[in-house]
Amino acid sequence: MSGTGPWGPLDALLASAAHDHPGREAVVEGEQVLTYGELEERVRELAARLRTSGVRPGDRVGVYVPKGTDALIAVYASLRCGAVAAPLDVKGPPERTARMAVNAALGFLVTSEHTAASAVRVREFTDRDPGEIRPLVPGLGILPLGLPTEPAPEGGDGGYLLFTSGSTGWPKGVLLSHENVLHFARWTVEQFGLKFSDRIGSQASLTFDLSTFDIFGSALSAACLVLLPEPLKAFPQDVVSWLGTQRISAFYAVPTLYQALLHQGGIGAAPLPDLRIIAFAGEPFPAVDLERLMNLFETADFYNLYGPTETNVCTFEKVPHGWSARDRLSIGKEIAGVQVELVDDEHRVTSDEGEIAVSGPTVALGYLQNGRHRALTSPISLADGRTRAAYLTGDLGYYGDEGKIHLRGRRDHQIKRRGYRIDLQDIESVVQEFPSVRGCAAVWDPEGTPGGELRLHVAAEGTTEGQLREQLFSSLPRHMLPDRIQLTERLPLTERGKVDREALASAEPTRE
Repeated sequence: MSGTGPWGPLDALLASAAHDHPGREAVVEGEQVLTYGELEERVRELAARLRTSGVRPGDRVGVYVPKGTDALIAVYASLRCGAVAAPLDVKGPPERTARMAVNAALGFLVTSEHTAASAVRVREFTDRDPGEIRPLVPGLGILPLGLPTEPAPEGGDGGYLLFTSGSTGWPKGVLLSHENVLHFARWTVEQFGLKFSDRIGSQASLTFDLSTFDIFGSALSAACLVLLPEPLKAFPQDVVSWLGTQRISAFYAVPTLYQALLHQGGIGAAPLPDLRIIAFAGEPFPAVDLERLMNLFETADFYNLYGPTETNVCTFEKVPHGWSARDRLSIGKEIAGVQVELVDDEHRVTSDEGEIAVSGPTVALGYLQNGRHRALTSPISLADGRTRAAYLTGDLGYYGDEGKIHLRGRRDHQIKRRGYRIDLQDIESVVQEFPSVRGCAAVWDPEGTPGGELRLHVAAEGTTEGQLREQLFSSLPRHMLPDRIQLTERLPLTERGKVDREALASAEPTRE
């Protein structure tokens, strides 16, 4: 599809599919089925109400709605108004959501009946009065935030906003242009060979960049988007059953979910003849489990996709049929139109081990912090003496066979856990604010428990592990909660007076 229509190209995907295939199934949520024509009609209605409520092109609209058809319509309606759509985690603590709103200078929150009370608390945490939620359409309302903002950065209008963990305790907003997201959607549709007959299973949160494939890949191919009911996520056997009864043909998830389907879901005993695309990203896939899954789906195509939120997917490996756990799994090579290099400490392109640097049409416009834009790219030196602006991922890699890149580790304290990227200093900055805490350190043990263990070492007085956990539950999203809390009188320090993380990481965990 070419052209952007009267709005951005992401919105035009839906408008085009509705024009060409109005009677085709667009989205399925439980027993509710909307055709492309019906979905477009509801988006138009909500967009008109948003404009009446003051939403203007360039505004940033937080979609504070549980994942479902209503949230999908709110995203598209925000885009239809020329605004930036910012999906938000309705399960996260309101205070943290308020920090996101302030950092990204959100102008409005679109809420549901279930999130209205929390939305009011979010506004209060931004140091404003409670405000009033105005009705939009049945089940949805809008709450103005009125946070100060500035125009979009040069180089493209923002269309989508996702948040990543930040080292200051204030999550960073990653501002994506329409083209950033659209380039990835085009690539997946072509690479996966998606057709109108496909049924794309959507399990990822709308706050997770995996969901951009679900939403916009389905619209671009005029395929059917099937939303996994949220309660089923905790029951792997029910997820397997859902994959079968909904005839899902393409599925994109983190390896942790696939492992649950293998070990607890009984996927090996469930015939799923329609499942032809199995894609994964967000964390390494344990080789033994990947081989086992591939043996169960011998005719399916498996894709290992790699890329941080700032670049979406930038490299891929189509895992060859017959791959075994003895083989090394790479992250492959760059997707079409994107440049990926390894650079040394001086940011010079190298053929040896180095930091993964990404440039091209999927690299985001920048960060939003305190309502202002901040660049996320740095100049790198190419072999011919030229320079290029690139995003330095912090991931280390090396070249293997056929020029494919293999991951080596991280430069900093960021980790990948259950598909989420987490900055350990983000956790620490939140815990340091607790009155009883004198010092703390978050440590990741990749060998601890299946999938790794996140330990929090805390020097505190007058508190217990249970009390700390209660505070953490109200301050951090679930995926950032530590597996174990270790209370101590004092934290070990290096000769320079810094917390000795290596000593903590190597210490044998004990229960106190």
